[in-house]
Amino acid sequence: MNKNLPHSFLTLTFKFKSLVLKAIREQGIDIVPMEIQSLHLISSTDSCTAALMSERMNRDKGQLARLIKDMINKDLIEKTMNPNDTRSHLLSLTSNGKAVLEQVHAIEAKLIQKMQTGLSAAQLEAFNHVAATMTANLNN
Repeated sequence: MNKNLPHSFLTLTFKFKSLVLKAIREQGIDIVPMEIQSLHLISSTDSCTAALMSERMNRDKGQLARLIKDMINKDLIEKTMNPNDTRSHLLSLTSNGKAVLEQVHAIEAKLIQKMQTGLSAAQLEAFNHVAATMTANLNN
């Protein structure tokens, strides 16, 4: 096992997350990391439900219920009845939620561009492959 790998990985992820949050705060956006993750997930998922979020984010349903309530109160998301299952609701971004996510995307894109400085296309492709493989290994 490469003993430097955990340190390198944790340093990179922590630095990226902290710089994203710093830029978000500087822009006056009132959002927490789990809300950012939720906006990304809801935006990229057709027919997103609380159960699906709970599964994908590995959070218990009670914690997710509180998160959803807070995000509704912040006008980031809305819920509507699920036409395929009346026991659940579909979650979608409000116009405000879409605007916030666009701001977050812009911040992330700027940081990703900075991270890629000095790296070749082949290095970036290799990194993406390694990261995807490691993620898949952890999901199994």
